[in-house]
Amino acid sequence: MQEEPAHYAADARPMGMRNGALAFSLGVMAAHWSPWAHPLWACWLCLGVALLAPRRTRTLAAAVLGLGWGALHAVGAVDVRIDRSCSETTITGRIVDLPAWSEPVAPGAPRARRFVVLPQTAGCAIDGPVRLSWYDGPEVRGGERWRLIVRLRVPRGTANTHGFDIDRWFVRNRVAATGYVVAGTRIATVEGFDHLRPSVVRERLRDRIGDLALANHGVVTALTIGDAAAIPRADIDLYRRTGTMHLLVISGMHVGVVTAFGFLLGRGVGLLSGVSPRSLGAGMALVAAAGYVYLAGAGLPLLRAFTMATACMVALLAGRRAAPSAVFAYAMAVVLAMDPMAPLAVGFWLSFGAVAVLLGFFAPRPRPRSWLVSAAIAQLSIAVVFVPATVGITGLIHPLSIAVNLVAVPTVTLLVVPLALSGVVLIATPLGPWLLTAADFCVSLVGQVLAFADQVAPLYVVDPGRRLPWLLVCAVVCLLPLSRSAILSSASAIAVLLFLPRAGPVHGHVEVTILDVGQGTAVLVRTARHTLVYDTGQSFMSGGDNGTRVVLPALRGRGLGFVDLLVLSHADLDHVGGASAVLRGVRVRSVLAGEPVAGIDAKPCLAGAGWSWDGVDFSIISPRRGHHWSGNNASCVLLVETPETRVLLAGDIEAAVERRLVLRSVDVLLVPHHGSATSSTDGFVAATRPRFAVVGAGFDNHFGHPNPAVLERYRDAGAHILSTADSGELTWRSDDPDAIEAVRCLDLPYWRDGGSCHRH
Repeated sequence: MQEEPAHYAADARPMGMRNGALAFSLGVMAAHWSPWAHPLWACWLCLGVALLAPRRTRTLAAAVLGLGWGALHAVGAVDVRIDRSCSETTITGRIVDLPAWSEPVAPGAPRARRFVVLPQTAGCAIDGPVRLSWYDGPEVRGGERWRLIVRLRVPRGTANTHGFDIDRWFVRNRVAATGYVVAGTRIATVEGFDHLRPSVVRERLRDRIGDLALANHGVVTALTIGDAAAIPRADIDLYRRTGTMHLLVISGMHVGVVTAFGFLLGRGVGLLSGVSPRSLGAGMALVAAAGYVYLAGAGLPLLRAFTMATACMVALLAGRRAAPSAVFAYAMAVVLAMDPMAPLAVGFWLSFGAVAVLLGFFAPRPRPRSWLVSAAIAQLSIAVVFVPATVGITGLIHPLSIAVNLVAVPTVTLLVVPLALSGVVLIATPLGPWLLTAADFCVSLVGQVLAFADQVAPLYVVDPGRRLPWLLVCAVVCLLPLSRSAILSSASAIAVLLFLPRAGPVHGHVEVTILDVGQGTAVLVRTARHTLVYDTGQSFMSGGDNGTRVVLPALRGRGLGFVDLLVLSHADLDHVGGASAVLRGVRVRSVLAGEPVAGIDAKPCLAGAGWSWDGVDFSIISPRRGHHWSGNNASCVLLVETPETRVLLAGDIEAAVERRLVLRSVDVLLVPHHGSATSSTDGFVAATRPRFAVVGAGFDNHFGHPNPAVLERYRDAGAHILSTADSGELTWRSDDPDAIEAVRCLDLPYWRDGGSCHRH
């Protein structure tokens, strides 16, 4: 009678530890989405409550401890940002990552060397890493110390409804500043023990792999040392369209394979040498896994997998069977204790989410007889849950994604990764290059499969938004051991929720979204059944463009894989820099341009042209036929009219063109030339009398846009002035003409500076 309580207590202790670990993890996660947890006094209060909590409330105490731990680091990550006065300074520090060359924007354009430096001394207060670009600068290598004259800015990016949230990325990585190098001097090269720094070892291996001239050098480099920047843009687009982007990222599964190979190798050596096979196998497994994590940059999926592998090996050595749920809970708690900012990374959710799906699916069911069946079921179960989750990231679903993954995942995991890693380990021997070449050949085979699948067009899906939790609930129901009718009902609900069209403009109305592309212009105009894109933002000397970063995510997030008309106001780079990416990324029926744009086949945009879509009239009012304008004054000026409202997109026209236009008052005006003093004359402002005057400008831009005198003219005319630099993406709808929606004031997270919600 007395043994049962003792037995119960022995079983309850591990369960309590597991629950405490989960509670701690949930607390850390909540800290990043609970605004009230971020004041510093609240962090210390949470820590105090956790320390004073009685034993019976330890689970609650663990949650409070996690909340305080996460909030404390969140506050610190925000406070590490430099002051705006620290714009030009000299810093001395060490290069702490893998420097990478960006692709040039155009032939002959300067290339940028991008790297991260950790300042040791600086001319102003800098308490964190600084991300820098050096245009056509000298070779910079990881581990070196430099004295740099830099121009810095507060780390702040564009704010749009869809696409990558760079502000969250800055906070997650505790970036103190971004900027570029004016001049610099190398103080010290890599010496002594510095050769063992991860960035130094990884860069040396990257150079050795690059010398082999592999056909898929970027993919092989990414899978061995975690350098995803080496992957060409075309390859990234192919993997994204076919739903196999995860193959380009080192995953926890790769760590598991390395651990298994290490264990088998150690066990074999133990059997031959007489040493305990179990002990030697576990030791070699952990050494192999740790080496892989070290080489690959110790990303979140790797830390999670290594923690779980360590727990399993310790349990194996102790002669105990580790409960999978307990290992999962401990691994999550350890990762979040080491990196409390991890919940801001997509990789955290995908990595732990995949393991949770597998545990939830296989735990209540008997194991299949065949490992092949197990692998197929595992892939299908993950796909069921992750298809809804990844729609918000990629904006599309490929019909053959699951079938392609059933081929590509085992090929990459069981062939490419072992061959590539073995080649890296033996790269100094004649065998190493042969192994890397074999891995490269396997990647080419996977590429052929993906190219075949890419002949089928992906399905563009509306961003689930608030429907995402319901989608995930339905997906989880599909994995539970329920009746077939319940599973079929949940699967049907997923299909309906995924492809349920998002409410758009009705007949006779228009929706205008001014995207935040920094210093530039990009506007999305939608009627009931048609889509127009006006300009595509800029391209950058450091690599990339706003077509890829902003415009395409905006289209995909709305479920739009087709554009009826692309209008390029004129050929300036801040207006057409992303055009090529848009033309590659979606089907575009027709292109109009105010002046010729290199590499793009477009019809001339001339006054007098007009058309009607779904009860909304569109007309070109400048430039006139036979004009001799070029540059800004050649801008294609577009007027959009419903029966009761008007929107004017004015490009970069200046005073000379403004005086020639015959205009009426408008509800929304895209202010000419980003608010420059050369535009928005008194007559133009008086004629348009906009209700909302929107300035497309970059935050703290060096042009000084918008000009204060110009803003004063619009205020005197009664206009309400908004800038994408302050408010982020702006959306106006003709059926609610008195309101305009700003992204920086909607569900504002702590890592993003807020704008203002404006309503009259």
